[in-house]
Amino acid sequence: MATADWYEKTNKHFGDILDESASRYPHKEFIVFKDQRITYAQFQHSVNQFARGLLKLGVKKDENVALWMSNCAEWPVAQFAVYKIGAALLPLNTRFVKREVEYCLSQSDASTLILRDRFLGEKIDAYGMLLDLIPELPQSEAGHLKSEKFPKLKRVILLGEDRRDGTFDFHEVLESGQAHTQDDVLQRAQASVSPFDVMNVVYTSGTTGFPKGGLSPHRTNCSALYQYVRRIGITEQDRTLLTVPFFTNFGVTYVSALSILVGMSIIVHESFSPEAAMQAIEKERITFLEGAPAHYVMILNDPHLGKYDLSSLRIGVVGGAPAAPETIRTAIQKLGFKQMFNAYGLSECGGLSTTTLPDDPVEVVASTVGVAFPSCRVKIVDPHTFVDLPPNTPGEIWLHDVYPGSAVGKGYYNMPEKTGETITEDGWFRTGDLGILDDKGYLKITGRAKDMLLVGGYNVYAAEIENVLFTHPKVKMAAVFGVPDERLGEVAMAYVELKPGEDSTEPEIIEFCRQQMANYKVPRYIGLISGSEFPMTGSAKVQKFKLRDRAIRELGLKA
Repeated sequence: MATADWYEKTNKHFGDILDESASRYPHKEFIVFKDQRITYAQFQHSVNQFARGLLKLGVKKDENVALWMSNCAEWPVAQFAVYKIGAALLPLNTRFVKREVEYCLSQSDASTLILRDRFLGEKIDAYGMLLDLIPELPQSEAGHLKSEKFPKLKRVILLGEDRRDGTFDFHEVLESGQAHTQDDVLQRAQASVSPFDVMNVVYTSGTTGFPKGGLSPHRTNCSALYQYVRRIGITEQDRTLLTVPFFTNFGVTYVSALSILVGMSIIVHESFSPEAAMQAIEKERITFLEGAPAHYVMILNDPHLGKYDLSSLRIGVVGGAPAAPETIRTAIQKLGFKQMFNAYGLSECGGLSTTTLPDDPVEVVASTVGVAFPSCRVKIVDPHTFVDLPPNTPGEIWLHDVYPGSAVGKGYYNMPEKTGETITEDGWFRTGDLGILDDKGYLKITGRAKDMLLVGGYNVYAAEIENVLFTHPKVKMAAVFGVPDERLGEVAMAYVELKPGEDSTEPEIIEFCRQQMANYKVPRYIGLISGSEFPMTGSAKVQKFKLRDRAIRELGLKA
């Protein structure tokens, strides 16, 4: 059977894609970070050097290489060097505590760890945390680590001001690759990489508990990115701002890899600040902005909105978590996007599977996540019986390839049971997300399966309650989840942040909800907290399991 043209065009891996873009746009800026302005040709040169350095150290194809750094110019250098030699990149969350780092390094069988000694200035001592985990490191010969906790970990590459025993210096590895520019070792390694090889091992962001390492191939990411580019209309003329950490799938794939695929320029900040973002939009003439709903909420509520010239903004995309319709309407109105898109997907399945269309009216963008890419099949299934459901019927969202590897990844690293539970025998990926497909194929997200409450036998969707709370004139942020109830099994609870200068009470907000929804959906409890009290993942998703634990504790409930 003949395949579609797009499938043939996306039969690539990202080492080769970098070479194509560097050849096409050698003198164009790829990345701007602080006072560094690095062109595509300069970036390619650094990537090739570092890739040769990794090969010289003995890093091999199909090994997992962990990268633990905050946003900086060296991050994508390491990223694409790993791709070029056929290893898989394991981005580690810079917000992880020691226990979480230990889990990921151990569970992933990482052979190599590349890290920065400190994150966010002096705030996080990553090297000190590593020494607690690997006390053998200073006494080990670099490249021959023997760690009791991490028997597969052989080498540590450190980016920092000081040289540390037992580690390789990042810049020395880079320079060692310069001395081997004449050999063809890198060419042979790069030629051995298949588009079906795993590109990223992305650990899920932990909104419901310990993460799983999703296996994301080059082919799957390339297919999704190609469809994304065609649909939203970005070009090599666009300039984008990194609003998230590189370690998120949003950052590593939908900013870094996307920009290389298109030939765009990236303006990188070490961390997100709404005012700094607006300053960058004005100074760097940003045209394309992607963000989670929380990023847009922070910009829209920032007191400096209106101070900066945001007229360069052309295209906006919201994704990564369900967005309140009011957030999207306000973003279009106040930020001046010519077009705004809503998007949906999973890191395990190419990052995105659906977006709205360019001509969709605001109400459609605000209330749906659009239609499936040509590379992906989407259906709604009863999560209990696994029976396909007709249009306009809520159920679980399942995804499937159109052609091999075009939409669905390879499951989870070293978790065959979890992979078997998630990917059916006939190739459907059970997302765990709940939604509705209408007659025209538009998908509406109603929540996570774990975000669905069962209140006295009635299904209640947290996202529905959150959307109502976001329409309250005093509410800035809200997160809804279920807490135990002896009579009904569970009831809704919401933690709410008020807008600056506003004052409200639990009874006032509950009464507002009563006017908007059936009584069994109304939150039994409201907690008023500050924005800093919402526990967030690196991709700006609220970790509701932590809020639930807090609520049970504070309310004295039995879990």
